[in-house]
Amino acid sequence: MSRFLQFEKLLFANFMAEKIKQNPKQSIISCLIIAALVIIAVAIGFKQNYFTQFNADIADAANETEKAVFLTDSLFGEGFAPAAGVENYNSDNLYEKIDGKADLYLTNGFLSLQTCRFAENSSLENWAEVYFYDMGKPENAFAVYSTQKRSDAASLNWTQFGYSVSDSVYVMFGKYYVEIFLSAEDGKLLNSAESAGKRISSAVSAGKSDMPLMDVFPTENLVADSFKFISADAFGCSDLKNIFTSKYNIGDKTITVFLSTNAPAETYDKYYRFLLDNGGEELAHGLTVKNCKAVNLFGSIELFFYTDKYFAGVRGETEIENLRPIAEKLFKKISND
Repeated sequence: MSRFLQFEKLLFANFMAEKIKQNPKQSIISCLIIAALVIIAVAIGFKQNYFTQFNADIADAANETEKAVFLTDSLFGEGFAPAAGVENYNSDNLYEKIDGKADLYLTNGFLSLQTCRFAENSSLENWAEVYFYDMGKPENAFAVYSTQKRSDAASLNWTQFGYSVSDSVYVMFGKYYVEIFLSAEDGKLLNSAESAGKRISSAVSAGKSDMPLMDVFPTENLVADSFKFISADAFGCSDLKNIFTSKYNIGDKTITVFLSTNAPAETYDKYYRFLLDNGGEELAHGLTVKNCKAVNLFGSIELFFYTDKYFAGVRGETEIENLRPIAEKLFKKISND
């Protein structure tokens, strides 16, 4: 019973006791009338409470339906059927499903996971299990997707961020990240999993997720599919957050370009202090770039700077001369933005 109903009941009881005490005969009719009014008030209060809870239940059901609609019985086509119902996980029990990997998701904004296993009708030993993650926003989904991307990945031609390997499929679209794991390395099963991933992607979005800052990075010597997002503790520094990175081939060396819009001047100062506190030695950088520092950290050269909008830099185990050209291009591009 709600507090409102309890209060009405107590108020009515006290009122009747007082009336009867003052004038027993005259109070009977008055008390009956008031009792009727109280009953009406209680009924109205109960009805309002019922419909409030009903609406809340409908809203919860709608949210669950929105999530579950992508894992339908027909997701894998006529040759497959769900081997069990949809399983739901949140931040409290995620470790039960992916123990050992849960921290990666939890530190990148994880909201929920739904999984379902689909088995081939002709052979139940052939199955594919879908993991459907809601990561809250595209950057979080991309952080998980890019961090785990396999070196033997084969890109999917129907989506911007998706690939497959011999026994699994990985797709990221909007705030969602999907993994599909197979029971065995099987070409037919893999094709079915790729088609299922495409169906989910089409149901949720157009299959594309425009990531911020991708077009800011220089394109010359860019290593394909090396674009990543690091939400926290980039390069071992707790103050480096929400960093986008890409790799570049410079001669026989691979270097990293990084970029962020997170408090540029403050991040610049904190990263500089982090490098010096951990044994770095400042170098002369020779660039005509303001707000720029160069630090040698045990053979890795860090060349970084900031503008009003960006904190950016280049890092790699190579001579500083190899870093200057791309650093200048990057600075020129972000200065004009």
